[in-house]
Amino acid sequence: MSRTCPECHTQYEDEILHCPEDGLDLTVLSDDDELIGRSIGSYDIVRVLGKGGMGAVYMAEHPVIGSRVAIKFLHPQFSTDRKIVDRFFNEARAVNVIGHDNILKILDLNVTEDNRHYFIMEFLHGKALQDLINPDAPMPLSASGPILLQVCEALQAAHDNGIVHRDLKPDNVYLTVHKGKKNFVKVVDFGIAKLTDETGQSTGKTQTGMVMGTPAYMSPEQAGGMTSKIDGRSDIYSLGCMSFQMATGRLPFPGTSFGEVLIGHLQLPPPRPRDLAPELPEEFEAVILKCLEKKQEDRYQSMRAVHDAIAAVMEKLAITRDLPAADPAEIAAAGGTKTKSTPGVSRTPRPPQQRRTPVLQTPRPQRNTGAALRSSMAAPRPSTPAPQPTTFTPPPPAPARARGGLFLGLGAGALVAMAGLGLLLWRHNDESRREVEQAARLAAERVAQEAQKVAQRVDAEHKQQRAEEKVFLSVVSEPLGANVEATWKDGSKTAVTPFDLSVPRNVKVHFAYSRRDYLAYATDVIADGPQVVNAQLTAEPRAATPARVVRGKADRKAKPASTESKDDTVPVEF
Repeated sequence: MSRTCPECHTQYEDEILHCPEDGLDLTVLSDDDELIGRSIGSYDIVRVLGKGGMGAVYMAEHPVIGSRVAIKFLHPQFSTDRKIVDRFFNEARAVNVIGHDNILKILDLNVTEDNRHYFIMEFLHGKALQDLINPDAPMPLSASGPILLQVCEALQAAHDNGIVHRDLKPDNVYLTVHKGKKNFVKVVDFGIAKLTDETGQSTGKTQTGMVMGTPAYMSPEQAGGMTSKIDGRSDIYSLGCMSFQMATGRLPFPGTSFGEVLIGHLQLPPPRPRDLAPELPEEFEAVILKCLEKKQEDRYQSMRAVHDAIAAVMEKLAITRDLPAADPAEIAAAGGTKTKSTPGVSRTPRPPQQRRTPVLQTPRPQRNTGAALRSSMAAPRPSTPAPQPTTFTPPPPAPARARGGLFLGLGAGALVAMAGLGLLLWRHNDESRREVEQAARLAAERVAQEAQKVAQRVDAEHKQQRAEEKVFLSVVSEPLGANVEATWKDGSKTAVTPFDLSVPRNVKVHFAYSRRDYLAYATDVIADGPQVVNAQLTAEPRAATPARVVRGKADRKAKPASTESKDDTVPVEF
């Protein structure tokens, strides 16, 4: 078995998962995908761009003008989950509110007739910022600075409209070619964005304690599940993580587990970037560290302030803010010099009046009625089933001769016979038609029943998978080092904070914290998603025991302390 990259048309063995030429994920390519070749709006779906746990993204083309778009579909098994559907369409609503050139544009959103939720986005020619970041290879400020400035401008526009991204990372910053310049930023994936009203209050209902985002770039308030405190300054912290990685080639808080990374964000100071990349300008290091402050009030208070701070450093070091020019190959790859048709495919445009229906439809079963049925149904059915042999026209009578009466009698008899034959054929065709229609109805009913059974089976399997799915909990405490006993139905675990815990989804977990010199603490958590279970331990109260010593000239032989003393005073002889 082999895989063929649809971009460069290179064939690879089955064990090759990504095309070495263009990085396309070959595991998502499937010729039997039911959406490939279907029409959504004015576009025909061509191929899969990527698939995730919640949905899939496809490339689609306009059949006449050849323009490309990307279409994101929610997986069918989530179509009945109102919360997931709302979160899916939340991205389109958020982006539509912002309307900034450095944010991916959403062109349309809808639901197909078979209940597939989707929205149409502009198709980006380029690559993710993550592709420019190499491990342990610092990126110079001359390259990272113009990119970061654009990100600041995009997110300031989002914050001005009451929208917090909450998942800012290099994979969600796309670099494209624009007006002959490369590294033009498009911020993408506002799928878990937080929308707030004019007073700054969240319009969503994210559960307290729920961790949303990518651990490596989470702010402390996100890592701690403090959803009510998440605001634009949370994106500033994520930008600090991203800037740190670009400047040093490393993450500020790398870790081998979910909990280890979150502990870094919650409690550990970040390393100084110049210790990892000595050539980094000292002024830029200060900007990064201010973005990474644990307390929100200690960070920059707006993306505009971050933008101005980075711009000031670049101006001081005489670093231009202009984007670099794209070479001819990059311009061509972005569609600047090629036609709008698919490369290597000859396509004849369809006339506009022959365009497909803009909504995805399920093909209707074709009725195989036979030639006799087609001919009988060509004319309208008579309202009264009387013998009307209109298909037979008798020949004109012959000229009258000596035996003309005989010929006329024979002609009349033939006419009656043909009429009877026509009636017989008509009844036969009518019975055949009814039989075919009945067979078609039965076939359609069987197809509907089978489809319903499949849908029920898929839904049952999905529910079973959700029931068997594991949820990861990160258990921490302040201070660290507390003994925790976690118990749930059919399971338990005892460990010292911080540690990770894997439990069945939706199970109730009881946590009992204990630590020397601290009061015991207990809490219950419903494991309906990845969470941080954080306990603020309270020190045990102690009685005050002040000691007073009267200083003076003490005799070498001091008397023992009086047992009748009422104030614990230590008497000293003079």
